Amino acid sequence: MRVYLPNLVITTGQGAMVPVLVYAAKQVHATPAEAVVVVALNSLGTMVFDLPSGRLTARFGERRSAEMAAAMLVAGLAGCMLARSFLVLAAFVALQAGGWALWSLVRLVHLSRVAPPEARGRALSLFGGVIRAGNVIGPFVFVLVATRSDARVGFAVYLVSVVVGVAWLLAARDRSDHAGEKGRAQRVRPVQILVDHRRSFATAGLGAFAISLLRGSRTAIVPLWAAHIGLDASSAAAIYALSSVVDLALFYPAGVMSDRYGRRAVVLPCIVLLSVGHLLVPLSHEFLTLFLAAFVLGVGNGFGSGIVMTLGADLTPTVGRASFLAVWRLVSDGGTSAGPLVDSAIVALAAIALVGPVVGVLGLAAAVVVARWLEEPAPGRLQAAPTADP
Repeated sequence: MRVYLPNLVITTGQGAMVPVLVYAAKQVHATPAEAVVVVALNSLGTMVFDLPSGRLTARFGERRSAEMAAAMLVAGLAGCMLARSFLVLAAFVALQAGGWALWSLVRLVHLSRVAPPEARGRALSLFGGVIRAGNVIGPFVFVLVATRSDARVGFAVYLVSVVVGVAWLLAARDRSDHAGEKGRAQRVRPVQILVDHRRSFATAGLGAFAISLLRGSRTAIVPLWAAHIGLDASSAAAIYALSSVVDLALFYPAGVMSDRYGRRAVVLPCIVLLSVGHLLVPLSHEFLTLFLAAFVLGVGNGFGSGIVMTLGADLTPTVGRASFLAVWRLVSDGGTSAGPLVDSAIVALAAIALVGPVVGVLGLAAAVVVARWLEEPAPGRLQAAPTADP
């Protein structure tokens, strides 16, 4: 619980910030195009800082890297609160996004090292569920404490949650945390990681990228199609919220299935259902039918709770753990960022009705590759958990 509850606090703050980034940008007189840039920087900043996060964690260890991540988050969020221009706000949004990248990697490295391999799927699906829960709770917290005129309250909520969550986590340190400091010299170049683990990245990595791309597309296609068929913003929000509740309800059963029946038993339903949900979206013409498509997307996403992290933890070597997981996060974050961009490109080059079919077919093609070539963890890797890196 000392890992999960502090992260629930922090991600609740993040959930309070993300939905109001556009409004915060408008408060510093950003144009609509500049406001979109601010939102994009929140994800792109995380992706860009994935590899530096690996180098920092490998060099300084888990504890010091967590402290650096907290400092980046606090500085970035404080800067966002005080920003009075678009450029300043954009810079500090990117800074806090980098802090989140480092914080997320430290937590993933820690869990991949200390979670018993036979329970790794449950441990990481629970971690994924905590992130989802925080992002669901966060907007409600914002509504409770904010005034309608100041979107920057979202930054304040996130800042307080970071201070509380990090203080809670650092106060609960035990010997297993300090064992992570031994990995500080185990740095491996990203290119060497890709070469040494090319089969893993070509199979499991493709699955992770596909899941992330489908998830990223999901966040764009539902409101995009809702607007296309004439639903108002509140109806689109209601559809997405109900879909997210279904998603959240499945995170622990997904972890149990992953540990009991293997990773493929979770990866395949996740990719297939997300793909089918995309195929169903353009067939919907009213609230109910779009909700049913979003429901399928929510079930598929729920099946995949924590699975991208679990695959990375299964494959990571003991030596160079942080560097490997940094590259793995870069692959998954790249998919998340690519999803909305693919949707946008299809709309610009063809038609909005083709977004679902094209992305859905891409997902099903990835499912075929995963079904054919994804390797389950070797039995020896699921027998006992290492207590620390040698």
